[in-house]
Amino acid sequence: MKKLLLIGGLALRDMLSEKVMALCLIIALAATAAPLLVIAGLRVGLVEGLRTALLEDPRVREISNASNRQFDTVWLQALARQPDIAFVAPRTRTLAASVLLMPQGRPQDARRVELIPSSVGDPLLSPVDMSVEFDKIVLSAPAAASLHAHVGDVLDMHLSRLGEGATQESVPLQVFAVSPPRAIGQNAAFVSVRLAQAVEIFREKPVSWQDAWTSAAALLRTQAGFRLYMKHIEDVPAEDARLRAAGVDVTSRAGDVADLLTLDKRLTLLFRLTACMGVAGFVSSLAAGLWANVERKRLSLATMRFIGVPYLTVFPLLQAQILAFCGSSLALCGAWVVGSVINHQFAQILPTGHPLCIINGRLCMMSLLLTATGALLASLAAAHRAGRIDPWEGISTP
Repeated sequence: MKKLLLIGGLALRDMLSEKVMALCLIIALAATAAPLLVIAGLRVGLVEGLRTALLEDPRVREISNASNRQFDTVWLQALARQPDIAFVAPRTRTLAASVLLMPQGRPQDARRVELIPSSVGDPLLSPVDMSVEFDKIVLSAPAAASLHAHVGDVLDMHLSRLGEGATQESVPLQVFAVSPPRAIGQNAAFVSVRLAQAVEIFREKPVSWQDAWTSAAALLRTQAGFRLYMKHIEDVPAEDARLRAAGVDVTSRAGDVADLLTLDKRLTLLFRLTACMGVAGFVSSLAAGLWANVERKRLSLATMRFIGVPYLTVFPLLQAQILAFCGSSLALCGAWVVGSVINHQFAQILPTGHPLCIINGRLCMMSLLLTATGALLASLAAAHRAGRIDPWEGISTP
């Protein structure tokens, strides 16, 4: 360990004795790495900003059937058990899902809303817990605003049935919560699956509301539709294609997700090509500088070996790592300054909290690691040359 510290001290002193040359190598390294860091920061900011915006909207991960048809309940249960699917909920027929909600004592505020079956874990309602009783509902933000309803208010759900057994029914429902504004942009009410199915049964069969509610307790063999949410947005295109291949007509944001993934791949390729060119130039210039340094100091290195100084092959390796660390630090500082200027210039047109250029800790660590690796590769030739210097060269060379 002492010998390595001795070599490290000699390598550092040698660099300090030639400050101008060492500074030139550090600036050359920083000039190569800083633009690459800015490009990498722009890639991270652009892709991660889009990805975050999509992730914040759970509807991007949503896939639903496009038209009413009979979906077997067992098939839906098997769909929900797939590891890449986070949530599946049945849907009732479109015509049966529209009801009139009226605040008690304020008939002028009555509005038609869509009933959306939901249950525990619904991404649209997170962090609201949908484990509610049959007489409670969760209003969407637009519905709550148009109904002038608040948590705890009681609304009357007016149901009417035409044709055979025409009748009307009024069911009181209490507002359990209001969904986040991002959940849905229309007048809607999230209800238990049983309540939605009871409304559908009441409207389609000549039965009383109590009988419809009792019938809805049994698991229906078929459902009119479904909505599901993938765990990751990357899985949306594949699931969309799989369902379409199975003959299910669906609607989703698979196109938007595919465009984001394509953008990510192309930006990654662009960055890698640019990085390869920059790293190749850096490695070549540093290797030439270290080799020239060994050649210039061949007499000094031979003399050091003659007097018994060990590990001379480590000499250029240590110098390369010192240069790499200083150059990377300077490049990171420069990239951070440029990134701050870019973010400031685009602050007015970007969403709050979504900078265009992100120089994060992960990028910094990758930069230091790649630069250290490149410096190691660049110094191998110089280290090999230093190891081949014979001790007597310090005597025979005038």
